[in-house]
Amino acid sequence: MARFLIVWSVFSVRKWSAQLSWRYRPLTGYGQKAVRRVMRFTPMPLLLLAIRALCRLRLLGRQYRGRTAVATQNYRCLTGVEDRIDAGWIAMRRQLLEIGATWGQHPATLAQMQACTRELDAVVAPLAAQKTPVVLAPLHCISDILAAMVGAGVTPGKASVVVSSSAENYTVASRKMGGVALSYCSIHQDNTSLASELMALMTNVSAGRENMIIFPDIPADYTVQTPEAQSGKISCRLFGRPAKLHSGVQRFSRILSAQVVFYHLYYQHGIKIKIYSPLRPKEVAAKLPTMIENTLRDYPQDWLLWHSHSLYFINH
Repeated sequence: MARFLIVWSVFSVRKWSAQLSWRYRPLTGYGQKAVRRVMRFTPMPLLLLAIRALCRLRLLGRQYRGRTAVATQNYRCLTGVEDRIDAGWIAMRRQLLEIGATWGQHPATLAQMQACTRELDAVVAPLAAQKTPVVLAPLHCISDILAAMVGAGVTPGKASVVVSSSAENYTVASRKMGGVALSYCSIHQDNTSLASELMALMTNVSAGRENMIIFPDIPADYTVQTPEAQSGKISCRLFGRPAKLHSGVQRFSRILSAQVVFYHLYYQHGIKIKIYSPLRPKEVAAKLPTMIENTLRDYPQDWLLWHSHSLYFINH
């Protein structure tokens, strides 16, 4: 009987966790109610423990085996540490936390997100009070969606993310369920639409009506096909090697005369946030490489982009 219960529990959790693929489309009706019921009465550490166990048993996340191999080799090559980066576990944890923070409405996850927002607002609000434009620069840790949601919650309570993808990961309805005013501006739009949206966004940021969010650690793999790919880079050194970083944060902050606030989420008995002191535009190029390298060394299991084949070391 005990063996039957163990087998039944494993496959029940596996079947439920397979529904994490729903994160790209909002649940409605009974689906939302079912997820909310599970989220409301199940501690997140228990859910994560179950997902972690299934990943280790290779019952979940098998589609990420290729990414795990690339991520592990990238990590070992750059840091010299003989550890493993489990891309499947990182992806499953990300999806579970995103569901908990949006339509799942997991109480503890929502409270942790609010705490992160308050910490970030303690840095941003004084800048807003001084009429200083703000560019928020989160790193790709834990979840880019959650990082953007935290950024959207600080003063003045609205933000737009400049992204390199052609589609939003969440619909407007899903983001509203997360309680944020968050919009996206894709650099893959046609030039006319992009110019119009960027001009409106920069006007709002200059006037203090919203903040701009840019992810500064996006690898060249994701931007090499964009028009500004060849010129939009910061030459630097990472892990003792010549590297190139995307210069979007530096350029926009210079145009707007904005202060840049770098931060990233990490998971340690809950979602936490690390915030760096605001930087002036002329300081960004010098300090960004160190921030990225330290984050990759100190939070390797939280960074999402280890599987990028070239990272920051593409030669043109």
